[in-house]
Amino acid sequence: MSDEIKEEIKRLREEIANLKAQLRTEENQLRRRPRGIYIDIGNNIRGCVEDTLESVAENIHGELEKSIFIGPGGVRMFKLKEPFEEMKIDFAKAAEIMSALGQEHRLRILKELASGGKYINELQETLSEITASTLSSHLKVLEEAGLVVQEKVRGRYLITMPGRAALKMATRVTQFVEARDEE
Repeated sequence: MSDEIKEEIKRLREEIANLKAQLRTEENQLRRRPRGIYIDIGNNIRGCVEDTLESVAENIHGELEKSIFIGPGGVRMFKLKEPFEEMKIDFAKAAEIMSALGQEHRLRILKELASGGKYINELQETLSEITASTLSSHLKVLEEAGLVVQEKVRGRYLITMPGRAALKMATRVTQFVEARDEE
């Protein structure tokens, strides 16, 4: 065997040994990582991706705030200062809310929005038995009662915390009456 061939074989063996060592290192690193898909995006666009992820997180946070904590008058967080029986009730406002709940289509709209914000066209697809003009009218009533809000920028409709409570109350009252009727 010529010296050139021996040198080439030696070089190839060293290269194979280096590749094996590199493979072992990468395998060890992969074992330490949580499972999932990893994509090396390089340093060039990493800042852009981080900005995008931050923007998505802000939008999700904003949506959660709107759907859970924000009503038509802004953020509402309060403690009851008096026992429930002694609370003063604005009967006109209570009647407005109960009136908003007194229509089957509005309850269906609240139920659809309980799973997340939706655009009006998504509501029309899901609630196809309601015409577009009737749907808009119902959404306006729900919004005026403080049970639904519409995002200013994107236009999606979101159920408010009072809307969630009202839907739950309507469901519980119905279950209570149905159970009583069965007895």
